[in-house]
Amino acid sequence: MPLDESSEHELPAGRGLARAGLSSTVNWAVLAYAVLAVAIGGAYAALWIRSDYERTLQSGQARLRSVTAALQSATVAMLNDGVGAAVAAADEAPAMASPDARLRSRVAAMLQDHLKGGDYVRALFLTDGAHFALAGRSRVIDVTSTPAWLTATRSPPAGSTWVGAPMTDPEDSRRLVIPIARRAARGHDSVVWAGALFSFEGFDQLFQQFGGEVGLLGLVAADGTVLRAVSTLAPLAAVTGQSMRENPLFRRSIANAPSGITEGYGQYLRRDMIYAYDLVSGYPLYVVTGQARDLMLAGWQGRRRISVATATAFGAFVLITTAFLSHYMRALRNRERDYRALYNSAQFAVFLLEGDRFIDANRTVTSMFGLPNERAAIGLAPWELSPAHQPGGEPSRVLARERIATALREGGMTFEWVHKRVDSGASFSAEVSLSALGAGDTTLALAVVHDVTARKRAEQDLRFLSAELMRLQDEERRRIGRDLHDSTGQSLAALELALAQLLHHSQGLSPEARATLEMCARTAQDCSAEIRTASYLLHPPLLDELGLVSALRWLADGLRARSPIEVRLDLPARMERLPPEVELALFRVAQEALTNVHRHSASPWAEIRLRMHAQQIVLEIADGGRGSDAPAADSARWPLGVGLAGMRERIRQLGGVFSFESTAAGTLVRTVIFRAMGEYRAQRAEDRYEAGADSHRG
Repeated sequence: MPLDESSEHELPAGRGLARAGLSSTVNWAVLAYAVLAVAIGGAYAALWIRSDYERTLQSGQARLRSVTAALQSATVAMLNDGVGAAVAAADEAPAMASPDARLRSRVAAMLQDHLKGGDYVRALFLTDGAHFALAGRSRVIDVTSTPAWLTATRSPPAGSTWVGAPMTDPEDSRRLVIPIARRAARGHDSVVWAGALFSFEGFDQLFQQFGGEVGLLGLVAADGTVLRAVSTLAPLAAVTGQSMRENPLFRRSIANAPSGITEGYGQYLRRDMIYAYDLVSGYPLYVVTGQARDLMLAGWQGRRRISVATATAFGAFVLITTAFLSHYMRALRNRERDYRALYNSAQFAVFLLEGDRFIDANRTVTSMFGLPNERAAIGLAPWELSPAHQPGGEPSRVLARERIATALREGGMTFEWVHKRVDSGASFSAEVSLSALGAGDTTLALAVVHDVTARKRAEQDLRFLSAELMRLQDEERRRIGRDLHDSTGQSLAALELALAQLLHHSQGLSPEARATLEMCARTAQDCSAEIRTASYLLHPPLLDELGLVSALRWLADGLRARSPIEVRLDLPARMERLPPEVELALFRVAQEALTNVHRHSASPWAEIRLRMHAQQIVLEIADGGRGSDAPAADSARWPLGVGLAGMRERIRQLGGVFSFESTAAGTLVRTVIFRAMGEYRAQRAEDRYEAGADSHRG
């Protein structure tokens, strides 16, 4: 195999390998993109979940701090209502150590007068260690001994305030109260403790007020004693009075700061808790709020599930999309391979144009246009594969651009074009179909080129054959007409003379025999007239002897004689003789048109118009009969048989134009013969056929 042929066949395979490699790279790129997208989506989901966790935790802790601040304010208000009132009474009361019993009794009365706080302040009391006075809601106590629960005088606290353990309310055994006192100095040596008994039942109302923001409210002494606890997480009534001194969470919390946030396992609630605590200003008390960790993070957990589900769905979507994309890319590659195989094995040439330049071509262009390979067509313009001018005389460059613009504007078009081979320069006829293709922002044109040289040659052969058949038909008509006139006509004329002589000597015949003889004479005359008419119709001698105008007048006279149709003539008074082929063709058109008028139109009139111009001859036959404006009716009005086809073919052989217009107002048959073309083509049909046959054999 020659080197150039080997290279030509290997190049498409190389391009296929390159395309396959590119497709493989694209597949890996798509896979890497999918993995990266899933990784980014997962990382974003994890970061968002972590960020949302921190925001949710900070928000929950902020709510706990807010509730703790409100609880501290309420606790301070309650303590001021009790302890503050007792201190005020201590400042106004006389010395409790007075020997005057009446003065001492005034102390208890003063305490009762200052007992004006809410129901949570159950009693006010004063003591100097030797005497004790207590004023409750329903009774007053004034004794010289200090109660056992009042340990402030026996073991004074380090500060100026004291908080005792929960105890039973002296006036209501169903209640627990908490004694809280403040030291009030009376002189240098006298120390009085003024305090109150608190039930802190207002905590229940505060807990209801804060609703679901917290799960626990509590009041804890600095020594770890639980003074009050309210919770929806678990019943905590039994917890009141118990000590949390040894609880690691409590010890760690108060060791770090007087207020803050702490997390850990709840000793009594038995679940992970988050607490906010704050030391009550001026008192060894801590207000505590808490919420279960899982409840505080319940919203976040729901959002986390949604985020995980969303990230999972996103990853699945990306993977599924990637799988589908990979599948369709493989299918697309397979279809492209099949398309390329079909594209290159097609028996017609295919070009793809961007603007007026080829950007792709199939393999058939190499054999059709004589190119070394299909890549040689890329970058060429259509007129570079065409002769300089097309058969109509238009420049190929201008006409090609017009056709491309029309195809892009209208979506497509089909036309005939003359191309030439690059290797030999030989021209050939082709049928080109242009179609517009959208490719993003660019509109391309697809050109499909069929070599119609064989079809053109067959059409030319068919035209030559048709011309020869018509010539033979005319010759046969002329021969038959001449034979009918010269032979049969003469015989009938002799028969007429013989019958006339018999009639002259028929006096002795019977009337019946004479009538029969007369009928035979008339029949012979009719046959002779019909033979003469048929002979003239087959080939009128006037056409050869006097020309077309006389033959048309004879044709009109014959139609007037055979039918009631009014025949109007618009013919030139004098007319030069035309080539015999032209005169015969125009006569046959007029003859066939008048025959159709007589048979089909039911028109009361017909008109023959003949015009001679410098460059053309125009023959028109018009009628006012049953025309039609519907194309479907043409076949009924003008049957597509030998008549119409014969007229059209006769005129086409002479290079003329044949047309007819049929409407409801009538029909117009029009024939135009170009004089120069007619003279050129008016030559013997057999000579043209022989030339075409020689060309075909060559």
